[in-house]
Amino acid sequence: MLSIKTILHPTDFSTGARQALAYAIAMARRHQSSLHVLHVAGHGNRDTDLGRDASGASTAHDAKDVLEDVQPAQDEDPIAKMIQEAGATDLAVTIVHQRGPAPGPRIIDYAKEQNADLVLMGTHGRRGMKRMLLGSVAEEVVHEAECSVMTVREKREAPAQPSIDRVLVPVDLSEFSAPLFRAALDVARVHGAGVDLLHVVEPLPYPRPLVGQISVHDLVPDPTERSGELLSELVSAHAQADVYVTTHTAEGHAAQTIVQHADALESDLIIMASQGMSAIERLLLGSVTARVVRRAQCPVFIARVQPEPFPA
Repeated sequence: MLSIKTILHPTDFSTGARQALAYAIAMARRHQSSLHVLHVAGHGNRDTDLGRDASGASTAHDAKDVLEDVQPAQDEDPIAKMIQEAGATDLAVTIVHQRGPAPGPRIIDYAKEQNADLVLMGTHGRRGMKRMLLGSVAEEVVHEAECSVMTVREKREAPAQPSIDRVLVPVDLSEFSAPLFRAALDVARVHGAGVDLLHVVEPLPYPRPLVGQISVHDLVPDPTERSGELLSELVSAHAQADVYVTTHTAEGHAAQTIVQHADALESDLIIMASQGMSAIERLLLGSVTARVVRRAQCPVFIARVQPEPFPA
């Protein structure tokens, strides 16, 4: 069972971070979780360190900097002000300001120190070459944190009180599929959401001389039909009576098809499994999860689940 008792929200006071805070507050209320809000800044500009610059611009960090706790005056604390403005004074919120090295490693370490179940943070959409290189703090946390991570894409207009009514769960019919599906059901049940279970049949790579002569259907007869059968088996084995599940199969490239289905189904959240990635995969965005995080318009929940046998 997926339990979310402690949520960490890192903030840089940008618009995207403030939008992510709204989700963190909503998740904390739904899951009855404690909420930690962490700001890590460089040693340079103290006004920026305390959040008086709402632009969200990053500051230069020196890996040799010593970590230092900062405690602004209560009437000057920008996090306390954001919590109050969001009407979240009913929640158990721990506010932490720190100066020190680059924020990514500190966020990851703080999540581990507090046994956080979820890191929930904002991210920015990128294009072209920037989308190929994992340079942002959010992407670093997605790949390195030991707990689940939820990313919220910055939008021009975002709900002040977001809700999760429809969840898209892409599965690859591997050993991660069953635990991911159960985790998604746990989240959906807490939010009263329906679940769309999706499997994408990708084109098979084969040597150039065979192009136009062979297809996935030649190698695996009726792969879409077989995928639908396996999805039905997955639902039968793990579905919960209080969560409505719809299954979908599609052909195409996984990341692109997942994002397209999320848009078409008006999904409020995509829940995916995180798997280990090599250094070169992290550099060149070799995982489907990384591509979906970059491109999806709705938030993406990357669940840390343990593999278990699956008939496919």
